[in-house]
This record gives sequence, C-alpha cells and structure tokens, in this order.
Amino acid sequence: MRRKNEKSVDAPLVPLAFILFGLLGLVSAIKVGEWTNFIFPMLFLLLAAVYLHTSLIGKYRIIKKVVEGLNIEKNAQILDLGTGHGAFLIEIARHLQHPGKIIGIDIWNKQDQANNSFENTKKLIAEQQLADVSELLTADMVKLPFKGNNFNYVVASLSIHNLKPAYKRQAAIQEAYRVLKKGGRMVIIDIEHVGEYQQFLQQLGAKEISISNTGINGMYAGLFTKVLIAKK
Repeated sequence: MRRKNEKSVDAPLVPLAFILFGLLGLVSAIKVGEWTNFIFPMLFLLLAAVYLHTSLIGKYRIIKKVVEGLNIEKNAQILDLGTGHGAFLIEIARHLQHPGKIIGIDIWNKQDQANNSFENTKKLIAEQQLADVSELLTADMVKLPFKGNNFNYVVASLSIHNLKPAYKRQAAIQEAYRVLKKGGRMVIIDIEHVGEYQQFLQQLGAKEISISNTGINGMYAGLFTKVLIAKK
C-alpha cells in the first residue's frame, strides 16, 4: 500500500515566528484587558494558520491540478528544479511509465524546507513505488549537469525564488531553458518574482507564456502563489 506524501512546512521559521508573536501578544492583551489589544495577536495567528494551510494542504492541491492540466506523455523526460520532499516529482512520476523519467535536483537546504534531505526524499519515492521512473541528484539549478535540449518538461515549485540576487534567478531560468527541448514546456510555481521569470523567458524567445493565480490554496500569509507555463 502506498503511503501519502510526507508533508513538511516551507521555510518553517516563518509560521513559527507568526505563532510566537501571536502568543506573546495574546498574553500581553490579556494582562491589559483592552479588546483592541487582541487585534494584532489574532492577525499573527491567522497569518500562521493560512501559511500552514497552504504549506501542508494547498500547495499539493495546486500541484495536482497543474500536473493534470499538462497531459504529460507517459514516456516524457522531465527535470524538477529544487525537488525538496518531492511533491512535484512524485505527482508527475505517477503519470509516467519506463522509459519515461523525472530527475529531481536539489542542494538539500533545510532552511528552505523542514527535514529536507536526499535520503528522506529517496525513501519517499521508494515507498510510492516510483523508483523506476524517478532519479535524484545533488546539483545546483544555476549550473545544471545536463546537455542542452534534453527534457520535454522542466518544472519548479517554490524553489527559484530562494536564489538571491536576481542574476542567480536569471541564471537558473537560462539553464532550465537550455536543457529544455524545442517544443518543450517550462512550468514554474512560485510566490515571488514570477513577472521577472516572464521577462527572462521572453528575452530567451519563449512562446505561449501564461501566468495564473491559485486562490486560497496558494496564500503564504501576504504572498500569493502563481503558476507560469511557457513553451520553447
């Protein structure tokens, strides 16, 4: 029996800070006894709740919907940038059959995602019985270890925005476009810099670029998830 994906919190220090400020504010408000003092603590706790909903539930709904809309061929060759716990990779792998394959790369930074590690994600893939159509590598998305025109799809979920400053994000987009086959599609799910990605892709000559919103399932407190799809 396949287990459900292990779910983890993105940038876990953020909701932790919201909860901490909310609880400290509640203690202070209770001591003062003025109802207006409860507004900001409750706001912090609400932001934490929205963030956790998106991180643990909403983003998986978004990924599932995006993958279903792609109509991925069973023998497609796919690259996942910043795999983390493999939410995007696993959902895509379920649509593949050998020789179809998805390769996930990451530098496995635990600040970006709780318990992020090569070994943990490899175990999750094995438990889902998807090892025959999946592969993990330790690699940096700004310098991909692949030849050009190699993949039918290049995907990334909540990973490219972690690159700073902007020239590193541009390098990642350029590398993703380089390894994408002509006629292939790039799919980016992210909370920041999506307009920037669009500009980079336009400069590279990408076609049919679309950006869509994701609603309540994509709200990370004050940041809103968008989906960009482009064709080479």
